[in-house]
Amino acid sequence: MSDRKELLPLLDDLGATVEQLLSTGLTTASEATLKKLDVAFREASRHRLLRVSTALRVANDELSRFLSNADGFSARRLCFFLNRAWLLSHGITRAIRAGNDAEFRRLLWTPETAPIEELTVVTLGVSKKVVTGVFTSFEFRLRATRAAGPLEAGSAVIWSVVFPLKPGTAVPPEGFLHLPQKQKFVANVFLEGREVTIRKAALAPSGPGFRLSLGDDSRVEAGGEFSEFSRFKAWDPKPSLQRLAAHETGPLDLEIELQEEIVLERWSLAGPPNDEDERLVYKLDTHGVEFEAPVSKGVEGESLKKALGELGKQRQPPALFGLLHYERARLVLQPLSVFTENGMDQLMISKDSIDRAALLKTLRF
Repeated sequence: MSDRKELLPLLDDLGATVEQLLSTGLTTASEATLKKLDVAFREASRHRLLRVSTALRVANDELSRFLSNADGFSARRLCFFLNRAWLLSHGITRAIRAGNDAEFRRLLWTPETAPIEELTVVTLGVSKKVVTGVFTSFEFRLRATRAAGPLEAGSAVIWSVVFPLKPGTAVPPEGFLHLPQKQKFVANVFLEGREVTIRKAALAPSGPGFRLSLGDDSRVEAGGEFSEFSRFKAWDPKPSLQRLAAHETGPLDLEIELQEEIVLERWSLAGPPNDEDERLVYKLDTHGVEFEAPVSKGVEGESLKKALGELGKQRQPPALFGLLHYERARLVLQPLSVFTENGMDQLMISKDSIDRAALLKTLRF
């Protein structure tokens, strides 16, 4: 625990900063407050306090939008993640001072990774997140096509990539998928309907599947076209219900942490969407069960809104792949893709062509 005690000054300062901001209100927030949170975020990231650093990053982004009078500021989101950072900092501090190793590890919530020499995957769906002037990110929902290491054929694998955004950058989010990664591949390779082989990577347990991490020595290579996506259509809700029944809620929970990948083979849209502040909420019906599908009114929701509009006109839309979580006793679904004869049709990814030359010129440093 000796090295952990070095974290105590950082955690104490973080708790005091959050308390001061919450007690005096946003009217006292300043660039100095933003700088304090940014320093705390960087230190938390350096010490691999990932839950803390994630909460601080979101809070910092929201406070930055508030101070610059930017669109999209959410006081609810800011308060939620500030309180989350405060709870984590105090909980970790108590665990360190009490010498409680189990509680320390529980609060850090960082599953151990294990190396894997090679795995081959295909992409079922991709989600997109855009925070204007801050970052754009993509999360690829993959399936292992054959057994390898801890993976069985059909195991779920997640890979995420984040691209920082400079204020004023006029680049469509999908453009960043054409930029080379340090492992000498472009993320768009996962959208070509091919098998992709990944070497010298690492896996960590993540829900019922695994999260993929790439290192400097990792290699990513595109293989041949994949024509067996239909083998991933099957979905059994029983394991999801069992995980839900066994879940014990706590003050640090996020709804999306109990997220499930599901497939709806027969579904339909139940009327036009409801307009709720920053999003549109579509109603999806399957066998009398209703799901809510929120779609952002911002740039990240443009492609999905258009796709759902077109799918809603079909008498029998194709099987839908998406992410389900449970929020205030409601089934909340994020549609990602549909199964077609030619593979997976990605709903959140724009189909507009990307001018690579113009993209590189725009991003030239």
